[in-house]
Amino acid sequence: MDSAKLRTVLLTGFLTLTAGCQLTLNSNFGNDNVATSNIYTVAFQLTDASDPDNPVVLTTPKITVIAEQEASVSIGEPNKQFIEIEVVINEGEPTIGTTEFSILKGDLRASGKIMALVGQAAELHTGGFRIKVLIEPQSTNRE
Repeated sequence: MDSAKLRTVLLTGFLTLTAGCQLTLNSNFGNDNVATSNIYTVAFQLTDASDPDNPVVLTTPKITVIAEQEASVSIGEPNKQFIEIEVVINEGEPTIGTTEFSILKGDLRASGKIMALVGQAAELHTGGFRIKVLIEPQSTNRE
C-alpha cells in the first residue's frame, strides 16, 4: 500500500474512532478573570410605541455578556433605523446590569440608560419607544 493510501486509511480510522467525542482545549494564556467570570444573556425587546394603539416591535436582540466586560450590538436598516446597545454586568450584592441605548427611527430619537437586577425584567418608556431588558445567568457547568 502506498503512503497516500495509508494516510487516508489512518485518517479515516482516526475520524471514525473519535466521532461523537468532544475536544476541549484549555490555555493558561490570556485573562484569568474571563475564565472564572460568570456569563449572562441579556434579552431586549425594543418597541416603537409612538402610536399607543399600534405598537410595533422593532427588534428582539440577545447579547452574551461576560461579567465586568462590555458587550454591544448595533442594528441598522436602510429605512433610517439605527439601534445601538451597550451592556455591562457588575457582579456584587446585588448583581446589576447597566444598559445604555441609542435609537434612531425616522424622525424619532431616544437614548438612555436602564439598570436591571439579574433575573428581574426592567422597562423604560422614552421618546416614543418602549425598551424591555431581562438579564439571565447562563449555566456554568463545564464538562
